[in-house]
Amino acid sequence: MKGNYLKLIITFVVCVFSAVSCTNDFEEINTNPNQPEDLSTPGLLLPAIIRESLNDSYNGSWNRGNIVADYLADQFVSAFDWSPADAEGYFLWTYYDRLRNVMTMHDLALESDLKNYQGIALVWKSFLFHSMTDIYGDIPYSEAVKAKTDNVNFPRYDRQEDIYNGILADLKEANSLLSTSNEAVSGDILYNGDILKWKKFANSLRLRCLLRISGRKDPSAEMHEIVSNPGAYPIFTGNQDQAALQYLDQLGNEFPRYRAFGFGASAAENLVNVLKGLNDPRLYVFAQATPSTAESANPEYVGVPNGIANESTFNGGPANQSLPGLLWAPISANPDLASKTAVQTLIMTYAELQLILAEAAENGYITGNASDYYQAGIHAACDYYASRIPDNYTFPKPTDVIPGDSYFAQDAVAYSGTHDEKLKKIWTQKWISLYNVGFEGWSEWRRTGVPEIKPGPNSLGFVPVRFLYPLSEQNANQANYAAAVAVQGPDNTQTRVWWDID
Repeated sequence: MKGNYLKLIITFVVCVFSAVSCTNDFEEINTNPNQPEDLSTPGLLLPAIIRESLNDSYNGSWNRGNIVADYLADQFVSAFDWSPADAEGYFLWTYYDRLRNVMTMHDLALESDLKNYQGIALVWKSFLFHSMTDIYGDIPYSEAVKAKTDNVNFPRYDRQEDIYNGILADLKEANSLLSTSNEAVSGDILYNGDILKWKKFANSLRLRCLLRISGRKDPSAEMHEIVSNPGAYPIFTGNQDQAALQYLDQLGNEFPRYRAFGFGASAAENLVNVLKGLNDPRLYVFAQATPSTAESANPEYVGVPNGIANESTFNGGPANQSLPGLLWAPISANPDLASKTAVQTLIMTYAELQLILAEAAENGYITGNASDYYQAGIHAACDYYASRIPDNYTFPKPTDVIPGDSYFAQDAVAYSGTHDEKLKKIWTQKWISLYNVGFEGWSEWRRTGVPEIKPGPNSLGFVPVRFLYPLSEQNANQANYAAAVAVQGPDNTQTRVWWDID
């Protein structure tokens, strides 16, 4: 009995001392080393803002954007019977979560008069809203992410026209803020604190947005303002300037699908056929030879059509179908050649900018030589992919991706013909260059109709032109959701966004 009593006393004393020890160490033990406690410095927020946004972008691009733009084929996704639940999973509604931190960073920078951080925040805000409004049309904008600051829990939806006006104004303001203060920028995993490159991104993105809405508004004055004054409005001048997140050779920072189970899709028939028709060497980057012919003297490239009932039996099965290019290979698909770092998340490329300028010059929005811009865009796109090919690849090698003079002399590529024929060539090259660039290939197809994308026999019979609002909006923000639908049109995938004129 005494022994048991003594044990109880000892146990009590140990527990007391343990409790004191745990209390003293509680904050240290329960501190998340990956979550900054002091948010007074905007740079602490910036790495996660960029990484999380661009992982969202890559995931949505590969799994949905590439299918609806006809770069990749997936018989299930290309039935186009999409669910509102995909909004958070693939269609970037998660950007609202990122925007909360963006606006916190902006407000902290405003309080401390840190103009570079203010400018970066406005550029990123513009990129996120631009991406979302192009997918959905009218969305919460002016009242968005203001629950904490202004107690707005049920934000109204803004018209896409007004959203674009806000985006363009913010990008212009960002350009005026950047480089006007001396603070160094930390946490910048996109441009490593190079403020001039942020300015170039702001103005290049502004040109993209101006062209996107050119069917509704004449962009000439604003485009001319930017292009005619590179000192005040610098833009990308080479591939080294483009907005592209470089991944690292370390766990958690490799490209997002590195540890995925297989490619999850095939090379699309439309992409393969367009590239083959142009004798375009980027075919070897975007697709692999069919397994049955890869080791032969005459390798074949056969894309899979979207929207068919049984992809596994097409052309005799997977042995006679092309997978996506090796650059995008996860380790499960090719342990020997998968690279953690070869693929970047592309936001906007120098090639796209040059093709924007080509179209702007062809349409008379700016002065300049449309042919020079056009050829520069093609060269830039090919040079970029040549630069991404790892040294251990036997094929393709960088030289296999660079087109010769004969490529540009082809009737289908040479900058010749009528005004409409030239525009079609620009749009075709831009579509090729936008492979896996978010949802940009889909947006440009909606704007231009190039290339022709047809719904497959196992689809709903049409190619979607917008995505559905998430169910959370229908439930939690019902009144504003209903008002938006009443103005924009039915919440389905056939209602066009404002800039998408038929």
